[in-house]
Amino acid sequence: MGYFNAAWQDIKNSPGWFGKLVVLGLVSLIPIFGWIVVYGYLYGWGRDIAWGVHAPLPAHVFGNEDGRLYSRGFFVMVIGLVCSLAPWLVDVVAMMLTGSSAWGWHYGGHFSFPFGMASGVVGLVLFALSLAAMLFAVLFFWAGSMRMSIYGRLSAGFQLGRLWSMLRRDFNGMLRILGMAVLLMFFLSVAVTIFIIVVVVVGMLVGFIATGGNLNINANHPGAAIMGMIFTIGGVAVILALLAGFASSVMTVFITAMITRALGYWTRQFDVPAWRGQDDPMPFELAGAVGSFGGPGQQPPYGQPPLR
Repeated sequence: MGYFNAAWQDIKNSPGWFGKLVVLGLVSLIPIFGWIVVYGYLYGWGRDIAWGVHAPLPAHVFGNEDGRLYSRGFFVMVIGLVCSLAPWLVDVVAMMLTGSSAWGWHYGGHFSFPFGMASGVVGLVLFALSLAAMLFAVLFFWAGSMRMSIYGRLSAGFQLGRLWSMLRRDFNGMLRILGMAVLLMFFLSVAVTIFIIVVVVVGMLVGFIATGGNLNINANHPGAAIMGMIFTIGGVAVILALLAGFASSVMTVFITAMITRALGYWTRQFDVPAWRGQDDPMPFELAGAVGSFGGPGQQPPYGQPPLR
């Protein structure tokens, strides 16, 4: 069963799952703090399945059962911010070398300094590097966030050697998660676009009704007709825009829940209960070594799986 199929089954089989996503969607609208809670809640759930603990979505969004809800969410945001610097640095280099963004080539821009005609080739190379940087930034963000969630320490999310070992072990699995995430985000974009079209159509219909059914503003009271149309259309547009924004927030939280749970399943293959300290090799790195794990005093992170 695929990672996303398993994630969807876990979400829909959680009691009151839709209501919890709605609450998380509302919380996510709070700047910074909202996503600290969302990330802390969802990556904690992803950590559960990485341990092999098959539990539904936690009953309370602010429950903080393991005492790490807020620190975990904050650390995820820090890891995401740091990983986002890689594509940005590529773009800075492009600006220094060519006088234009690495994405300028893609969007029809041109490079004139200091390479002249050769700058087009340089721009293409930098654009490819920017895409690669974005890809690996996302993958390292996801793997780092999961590793941090398991150890509960920010430093565990920046162990590039360990993260690369995990990615190299099952790079295809992580790419499948990325592909499904992109597909879900595409559907979200389509849904938002359709909603905007609906808003425009509804606004035109309201204007049609507000002017007597024929958009005739040259009636006996043209000023009143115009003002009525403006306020009616504006009010409806604001309400629909707020609803669209909230629906988009809930859908974004749903996609994040799918991704984090899928990441938990992806991480589970590395035998998390057998992990020791964050600086120690993982079981698959010591495959074939005698007595690698299970010796006296060798404890997994936190000493026991998470409790819900």
